[in-house]
Amino acid sequence: MLINNWYVAATAAELQADRPLGVRMLGMDFVLFRSGDGITCLPDVCCHRGGALSDGRLAAGCLACPYHGWQFDANGQCVLIPALGAEVKPPRRARLDAYPTAEKYGWIWVFLGDLPPAERAPIPDLFPEYDDAAHWRLVPYRFEAAANWVRMEENSLDTIHTSFVHRRFGGRVDPKSAAADIELLPHGARVRREKHAPDASAKSGDLAKLLPANRTRTRVSLEFSIVGICHRIQPTFSEGMSQINFTARTPIDEFHTRAFGWQARNYLLGEEHDAERIQGLEEAIAEDLRIVEKVRPRLTPPALPEEFLTKADSMEVAFRRLVRQWAGRGWEIDSERYAVESLRHVLVIPSPLRRADPTNWVHRTVPLRAGS
Repeated sequence: MLINNWYVAATAAELQADRPLGVRMLGMDFVLFRSGDGITCLPDVCCHRGGALSDGRLAAGCLACPYHGWQFDANGQCVLIPALGAEVKPPRRARLDAYPTAEKYGWIWVFLGDLPPAERAPIPDLFPEYDDAAHWRLVPYRFEAAANWVRMEENSLDTIHTSFVHRRFGGRVDPKSAAADIELLPHGARVRREKHAPDASAKSGDLAKLLPANRTRTRVSLEFSIVGICHRIQPTFSEGMSQINFTARTPIDEFHTRAFGWQARNYLLGEEHDAERIQGLEEAIAEDLRIVEKVRPRLTPPALPEEFLTKADSMEVAFRRLVRQWAGRGWEIDSERYAVESLRHVLVIPSPLRRADPTNWVHRTVPLRAGS
């Protein structure tokens, strides 16, 4: 798992104005709360006696620990220790790492790392349709998988598996046509391909009624970014009739992944057609999980030759190489060491403030693997 990246922690609607929200990312627990016009993300553990801050309460824009009432502001600094009295200013060391946040696409994104603003990769602009309600109907989706985040993302970038895994839009129709040259991007890759359309019998409901009877080809564009572990898949069924699946994945831990997504369509824009699309989504997700949750080894092999890869796996290879590149910068969490050391120590992801002011912190930082 990688630090110094943006991750979707929750939907904006989940985070209420009057209570904190606990979330788990990268094998660690965090707490979100609204303060003024902004959103704060802190480790979900008090630096006093380890209380879970997500069980606390909001007080004047601060978060109060449920154990002894210590209050932390939006910067993670303790501003009140009730046992000492309001007249005593808490020392600087009574503080927590605070992580940058942003709202985009109706989601709360958190930057889990210590890079200054100028060095952070921006949240990708892969889904402009989110703000075009006049032409696109949006349906949200979300699911969790008992699978590693790299394995999960590779499944979505795989241009061949649809011919074998997905009944409604695969049907083993000419998988060779799905292979294509890819375009490498600074933080990801893009591919555009054309393949034989599935047999008309594979489609049903109102969508099937719209498709031309003589349809023979489907155009698909696919783009991913390692920033936010997100991707955009856009099939064009016929001229002017298109659909988009935009998904961001957040590692819960090494072996569990949470996905946040939007499906957008520029046809059948009425709400009454949502149920059919949701049913299709849930079916496709279930088909993928039946495969990915049983892939072995559970973690992606450290070297490409440990699996027999071909040109058809180009997008997956591009993703793996970017993951290894970021890990080579010293940004990969050492999960084995973390599992042992976290039994007796609170270990947190370093924040930008810790980089700027590295001394006098209570909590230790998570162990990272050496870069290359």
